[in-house]
Amino acid sequence: MTGGDNPILVSVVTVSYNPRPDLLSWALDSLEAQTFPKSQFEVVVVDNNSKPPLDESRLREGRSLQLRVVREPRQGNTFARRTGIREARGDVLVFVDDDNHIDPDYLEQALRIARAEPAVGAFGGKARAVLEAPLPAWKERLLPFFGVRDFGLEPITSRETCWGEWEPIGAGMVFRRDVGEEYVRWVTFDGTTSLLGRKAARGLRSGEDTLIAQAAYRLGYACSYQPALTMSHCMKRTRMRTRVLARTMEGHGRSFVVLQQILGWPVPRPSLVAAAVELCRKFRQHVRKLGLRAGAVKWFWDLGYFLQARS
Repeated sequence: MTGGDNPILVSVVTVSYNPRPDLLSWALDSLEAQTFPKSQFEVVVVDNNSKPPLDESRLREGRSLQLRVVREPRQGNTFARRTGIREARGDVLVFVDDDNHIDPDYLEQALRIARAEPAVGAFGGKARAVLEAPLPAWKERLLPFFGVRDFGLEPITSRETCWGEWEPIGAGMVFRRDVGEEYVRWVTFDGTTSLLGRKAARGLRSGEDTLIAQAAYRLGYACSYQPALTMSHCMKRTRMRTRVLARTMEGHGRSFVVLQQILGWPVPRPSLVAAAVELCRKFRQHVRKLGLRAGAVKWFWDLGYFLQARS
């Protein structure tokens, strides 16, 4: 979309709820350092009911970004991202979380890929971990389940509607405006989608990122892993506590069931005996592959899946 002599080609959407000021500044500083002309991208910060509310003038201070804060009082990523998409003016949208730091050429590469790959509707790239505290080796083995990814040097593109390496995660996701509009229509008219995404009152759910990929498939697009896009993801000390890792993994498992229901895929309701037998089998399988502690945390995904399927 254009506005006078300054076309807004890319819109960055950042959802934030009671952010740590240092991490939010870290994310915004990475946007300030972009090689892409600042006259051609905007930053939409969605304040998802923070207390105190985010101060737009303080976020602008010392930066030359076209930045504005919009409010979304309904708690949850699904609501907040919907608001951010509606407010965005660019034809290419990028999610940058408030604990992300994108590389200086990220937006430049995002627009280049969008123009060069018209059949791709949503894509992402590499996400490296920035650790606030050293991790034991067993926790490092779990990082790929928590927004850290590197699938190599070659792009991976597909229209398969199942999860695969080509499907982008929310952190750093790039997608076209029509994909975003399809996602907004979907989550507006299907109330079940509000069960996805993080909410303070409900727990560590996820899955709303997959709905954007599914919106791309609905419109006939492919999704893609594009290694030219690189970013860092801060793994906060509190997030890497064993109890939080297990709760997050359980939330992922529950969210997978909800996603299957939203997409109209069958979700068998296992008996208690069948669930117990399968959970024991999964536990042994994860422990053999990952070791006792990492395997036990990974097992919480299966626990969440069966609890949600039973409910």
